[in-house]
Amino acid sequence: MEDFDDDEWAEMQEMYINHTSKELDKINNQLDLDSLEAIRIFGHNIKGSGGMYGFNEITNIGLQIEIAAKASDLDSIKSSLSELETFLKSKI
Repeated sequence: MEDFDDDEWAEMQEMYINHTSKELDKINNQLDLDSLEAIRIFGHNIKGSGGMYGFNEITNIGLQIEIAAKASDLDSIKSSLSELETFLKSKI
């Protein structure tokens, strides 16, 4: 982003990755059909925020999670959450 120097931008990205990782842990701990709305909201939120922090991959995964939650497709949700976890770990 133009308003931030490289160090500030890197710090913001790191904070975003850490926050998203913590939220992912919460979602993984409540992964069942009763939590589909929370999962959908999580997917929707990261779909909107990932690109803002320069992580288009997170945006794409968020879309996959949101769609799968709307379809009550736990297998696809689990696959997308695993993909997200792998991506986040690669950035830490």
